[in-house]
Amino acid sequence: MAECSALAEWAEEHADRGGRVPASQEEIEDCLEYLAAALPSKNIDAEAGYKRFTVYVAVLGNCTVDELRHMSLEAIRTLDWFPTAKQCLGLVASFLPPVSERDRVLRICGDFAQASFDQWLENIRNGQPIGDVPERWMRIAVERGAMRVLSDGRFVSRALYHGPVRSISAVVRMPADVVEGCVL
Repeated sequence: MAECSALAEWAEEHADRGGRVPASQEEIEDCLEYLAAALPSKNIDAEAGYKRFTVYVAVLGNCTVDELRHMSLEAIRTLDWFPTAKQCLGLVASFLPPVSERDRVLRICGDFAQASFDQWLENIRNGQPIGDVPERWMRIAVERGAMRVLSDGRFVSRALYHGPVRSISAVVRMPADVVEGCVL
């Protein structure tokens, strides 16, 4: 657990805090030029083409380079004609950024901590010693009925007082003639 906590701290400290960097106007123009070269569009005059191009640059102005690349590739793969601005935004919305190293490390640490807690809770329910665990775990175990808090503030396993958790069929022994007469 100590190694997992240290790894999570390292991931938080070394996280890339750069955030999203929108593509430059030049990068957006390049993307649109490639799309225009790859996909046919209706013939329009130069003035209408300039206005259309200006609208596309404005609509795609907050997109990253990776989002633009994804949009271009998906448009070429799936569309027969040059996409509308709405189609471009839909393709951008379908982009899933790669998982960062930080997120991957935090996910691994979280999965490990959850598995450790689940195993510890199962052990407590079966009457094993509490061990050296965070107080938060013990409070959760109290909430889930596996432990109780004594008047002096100590935590104890309920299994010490009631035995390990057993299924209802192991606890209740009814005579066969009573069971046959029951309507379920």
